[in-house]
Amino acid sequence: MKWIYLSPHLDDVIFSCGGLIWEQSNSGQDVEIWTIFAADAPIDPLSQFAETLHDNWGLEENAVKIRREEDLISSKIVGAAPHYLSYLDCIYRKSDSGNYYYQNDNDLFGGLDPGEVDLITALTDDLKDQLPAEAQIVVPLSIGNHVDHEVTRKAASRLEIPLFYYADYPYAREADGKEILDFMRNSTDWEVEIYTVSERGIQRWQQAALAYQSQLTIFWESKGALMGEIEEFSSTMGGVGLWKTTEEP
Repeated sequence: MKWIYLSPHLDDVIFSCGGLIWEQSNSGQDVEIWTIFAADAPIDPLSQFAETLHDNWGLEENAVKIRREEDLISSKIVGAAPHYLSYLDCIYRKSDSGNYYYQNDNDLFGGLDPGEVDLITALTDDLKDQLPAEAQIVVPLSIGNHVDHEVTRKAASRLEIPLFYYADYPYAREADGKEILDFMRNSTDWEVEIYTVSERGIQRWQQAALAYQSQLTIFWESKGALMGEIEEFSSTMGGVGLWKTTEEP
């Protein structure tokens, strides 16, 4: 069986599903991670917001290139083949007049800018052209409402094919994320299949997550905190859950 996970950014799928991916690849299944917003940052001067994020990541130059290098290492650890699409991360996108669409945290989680109304359609068309017909497609639930996660989910939903959904981590650890998952567990519109992750799978998951050195201090106080949270997340879920809607596409 071939599995393709759609990752908005260079880390989302591993943080959310790394242990499951290792279990799948270790059992002989073909697994790919397609990162949507993986294009190099523009040469033009970046927004102050993007520069601040680069500073927080400790990546002043070639930020996306370095993050792809981290992703290559991480993907290898869990046995997945990486594939990169040429869309810009939202922090780099701007209008024809040169105004950046997303210039603060509120913008990131405030929905798609009206100037980007065609982005979802463009991504849907690309996915239709590139995704193999026989693959199982896994997409983010977009817990946390990050604009790029929402674009990825909405574009995939227009493919009119059965989809699996994963809980976006670390956003799923927040109170709102937990409420969403609790609601889905009790909803007749959703069903979840829990995939067991072995101790070895958890270790590989932790190692793969740690490969994203530039992102660790953004979400966790220490490497130990990250490792502990992954183990706790898996334990709470009983493994990794993939969700499906009960309605046919």
